[in-house]
Amino acid sequence: MTKERIEKELSKVRGQLADLQGKQKDLESQLQMAEDAEKMKFIEKNKISLERLILLNKVSEEEILSLLKKKEQEEQSGQKQQTEREAESHEQKNEVTL
Repeated sequence: MTKERIEKELSKVRGQLADLQGKQKDLESQLQMAEDAEKMKFIEKNKISLERLILLNKVSEEEILSLLKKKEQEEQSGQKQQTEREAESHEQKNEVTL
């Protein structure tokens, strides 16, 4: 394959990639709009007020923050226990060598 032909093919592929990336963005946008429409239908079907949505969102945020805080505390506790086990193991090794 000649250099010119390779460059032509490469240019063609780059053009196809650009087209596909544009199509991807368009499809992602359409998907988001479809998901939003489904949510709106659910809200309307169940007659959920704006105030209730705000309250539900606030509760969800508070629950998420609470769960994250709990997980962080558990991780810190686990790290502390691991450090203590390592220290005990190190002390036992020192006792055996003495």
